[in-house]
Amino acid sequence: MSKRIAVFIGQLIQSYQNDIIEAIVDIAPGLGYEVEIFSDFGTCGENYLHSDGEKNIINLPYLEDYAGIILAPDTYDVKGMYDELADKVKKEARCPVVNLRYEDSRFYNILIDDSSAMSDMVEHFITIHGFKRICFMTGKLDMQDARRRLQGYRNTMSKYNLPVTEHMVFEGDYWRYKGEEALNWFFDGEEQPEAIVCSNDYMAISICEELQKRGYRVPEDISVSGFDNIDEAKYSDPPIASVDVPAEAMGRVAVQTIDKIAKGWPSEQNIYVPVTGNYQGTCGCGMKLREKRIAELFTKNQYLGGIVQQVTYMNVEFEGCDTLEELLHTAFVYSYNFAYDMIYLCFCDNYEKAEEEALSFEQYTEHMVLRAVLSRNLGFSMCDEVFDRRDILPEKYKKMDDVVYLLPLHYKNHCLGYLAMQTEKVNNLKEIFPAWVLMMASFIDKVTLYAENRNLMEFREQSLRDELTGLYNRRMFEKALKSRSQRAMSKRVNFCFVSMDMDGLKYINDTFGHMEGDFALRAIADILKEFESDSVICARVGGDEFNMCVDTTSDKEMQALLNKVNTRIEEFNGKSQKPYQLSASIGYAFYQRGKELSDCMEKADKNMYAEKAKKKKEGFTR
Repeated sequence: MSKRIAVFIGQLIQSYQNDIIEAIVDIAPGLGYEVEIFSDFGTCGENYLHSDGEKNIINLPYLEDYAGIILAPDTYDVKGMYDELADKVKKEARCPVVNLRYEDSRFYNILIDDSSAMSDMVEHFITIHGFKRICFMTGKLDMQDARRRLQGYRNTMSKYNLPVTEHMVFEGDYWRYKGEEALNWFFDGEEQPEAIVCSNDYMAISICEELQKRGYRVPEDISVSGFDNIDEAKYSDPPIASVDVPAEAMGRVAVQTIDKIAKGWPSEQNIYVPVTGNYQGTCGCGMKLREKRIAELFTKNQYLGGIVQQVTYMNVEFEGCDTLEELLHTAFVYSYNFAYDMIYLCFCDNYEKAEEEALSFEQYTEHMVLRAVLSRNLGFSMCDEVFDRRDILPEKYKKMDDVVYLLPLHYKNHCLGYLAMQTEKVNNLKEIFPAWVLMMASFIDKVTLYAENRNLMEFREQSLRDELTGLYNRRMFEKALKSRSQRAMSKRVNFCFVSMDMDGLKYINDTFGHMEGDFALRAIADILKEFESDSVICARVGGDEFNMCVDTTSDKEMQALLNKVNTRIEEFNGKSQKPYQLSASIGYAFYQRGKELSDCMEKADKNMYAEKAKKKKEGFTR
């Protein structure tokens, strides 16, 4: 088996990631390694199911097959993605593992001295520009680099005996949406800032944009700096003063470290690469407006306007597709908006899912099906080739020295498969590429799962139903609860959990036989079905146990609903002429956002058993 390096890196088309990848793919083939890059496009607002679908890419490869693994933890914005990936790598990999810009004692680490680099930036403002009131916008403080950069700021302010008050430090999110909130915090302090130092360039850009909205000039009124020196920072006007992180050097050293260890040579666990300050523009140094930059910004603006138009057209075209082939051919037409060599669309084997995984749509199957090949030069073709997932692609499509990029194909957390791509340079993938992949995947889901695979979906529905009563079973109900608890966290919409026990089932079984017991269970289920809707889910979760999930936070509405259920039970008893009475003990509790779901379920059970005890006390002893 050839030597392969797996690279796990998030948000593929960002400039920092581009630089890392370019260095890796430049050096690896010369050392005898093939490279497979597993990436994602990150979060989509607060859509947790979408994030799960993106995160699933870490489950695609068989990690024991690789000669080396490179991780880029700080490129992930899906919560918990690195932790899950690192645990999986530690458990399954049998090769050297190298982390970029994040220290993990389980692996080798390529690091930069964030603290010293940030100290140098703050010292530049103090010694060169004479500033004293310097505020600081941190990154997410659950990240190592954010804490180190904050410490570098504090150390330097202390070194020059400059105070750091409460309103001089604001916790940001490493992205572009908190500029307004940060300035509100800084300006709520005793004095106006002379400079605002940010933990990365995206936050620095957001600060500059917000300052300009408020009528402040940068850097004439307030200076600003960032960290990473990304392309967006270089092309800002004025350019962002920043710290140039050597992404290419980190990628190159990572491959060299893997190769050294494979050859039995010693290596330090923590390897540091130097950084340099880039003092220009927003700090007040080197202020010279360049015509070239203005032309570049104008061209970029025109290009982004064109992307918006193309995405609109693409959505309309996809909406009109009725078959998978028609959809994928339309996707091929729109793929001319970005540069690539080959794209392979690999789908999960749905027969395998149905037979072996009880229709769990959240994971890749052991065998995949290559359904379409898109070639920039050769055109579009449909196919139907089954292959082992560990091979990534069928053998005839593999070429030595080709770098393969792997991206998830999913709609929410429904795993459709993955996209395998070969391209000469990753920076040829323009901003339209993520929209193309994500939109295509959502329409693949629509076309395949709800049209061509109708029988499969019917079987899936049957597998989620209780065979005796026709209500949802425990597995489906637990999925519904998980979905509602996630929605409650993101949209602050709570719900009510209902615990219900049929009374006297043992008595009916022992006295009148199990067929009569089954009839009684179906009778209870039929009554519950009358109340099922988009906002009321009912399930049989055990022998005589039923649950309900109701989208309401109103105690009055719950009382009214359960009164109707009990009324229907009484009506059944009045008409059935059975030698026994149907009865059910019911308890409920409202889910509270931020609390454990199990607490809500336990409270509902407790209330249900209290009602059952009350019935026994009142004479219903069966």
